[in-house]
Amino acid sequence: MQLSQQDFAKRLRRNMTEAELLLWYHLRGHRLCGMKFKRQQPLGDFIVDFVSFEKKLVIEVDGGQHVDSQSDTRRDAWLQGQGFRMLRFWNNEVLGETEAVLEKILQEITPSPQPLSHEGRGAKSLERVRWRCRRGLLELDIVLGRFVEQRYRTMDHEQRVIFDELLDMPDTELWDVITGKKETAHAHQRVVLEWLKEA
Repeated sequence: MQLSQQDFAKRLRRNMTEAELLLWYHLRGHRLCGMKFKRQQPLGDFIVDFVSFEKKLVIEVDGGQHVDSQSDTRRDAWLQGQGFRMLRFWNNEVLGETEAVLEKILQEITPSPQPLSHEGRGAKSLERVRWRCRRGLLELDIVLGRFVEQRYRTMDHEQRVIFDELLDMPDTELWDVITGKKETAHAHQRVVLEWLKEA
């Protein structure tokens, strides 16, 4: 008995690859910039890995079997004809360079926002900062989230650049500096770090 497209999509949802599961963790529940994504979604005659209908964006996570795939080319052409934009990532990209993959998706969702001025320039730029603050360490995630809500809008350009430098640090190193287990080597970061410690 042949499965209907809906049943086949349900089966795919239950049997997602490790890379698809990892990306879904970051996309589900409006986690990325508040955007709603669906997984293993039928569109026309096809089933796409992830789609945001609001942004008309389809994301595919592919293994080696998709190299030079004619069916992928046909599907992409059909989807683009329906007004969808396509992003394709290899499994190893999602698994090994997750943050770069999320940043690329974020760039598609939010077209190049201007940096925030001292007064602030709108929700999309602030969403980008909030997204950069999401971390694997729950305690760090909470502190950074509080800090953004309490302080970010009042920071000047130089302070925001320093905060950006701190966000580039690995989670455990940043957490050690915030909790005082480790000293920062950069004196210009101390004021922002003190604010982080208070958050």
